[in-house]
Amino acid sequence: MTQMPPFNHRRVPQLPGVVIGGRLPIHIWPRHMMWAFEWQDTQQTIDLKRGEPWFYIRFETFDPSRPVRLVEAEMAPPLKEYIAGMTGVTNYVNRTFSLFKTAEKRRPSQLLFRKHRG
Repeated sequence: MTQMPPFNHRRVPQLPGVVIGGRLPIHIWPRHMMWAFEWQDTQQTIDLKRGEPWFYIRFETFDPSRPVRLVEAEMAPPLKEYIAGMTGVTNYVNRTFSLFKTAEKRRPSQLLFRKHRG
């Protein structure tokens, strides 16, 4: 998955800096998406308005002709435990790419369970 600045959204006034994107393999590195911003002109304020995009998400697949299907998932115990094992690693390790192989080995065989709405 790739997180990108909202390049198709015209903002007036423009933000006083740059939205920083990133890329991660969400099948082995699930996490909350956060907004990364490099504030270049600290004399200007940042006003974020409800409904305005902060970033775009692009899902990548091995077969680009295959559509992406999103489903709502439960925050089940296996997922909570798996995420907890990765929480805070960015405080100690630069370039988390080096941890992806370890995360893949630790990943439970079934991580997501579809959320049922009754």
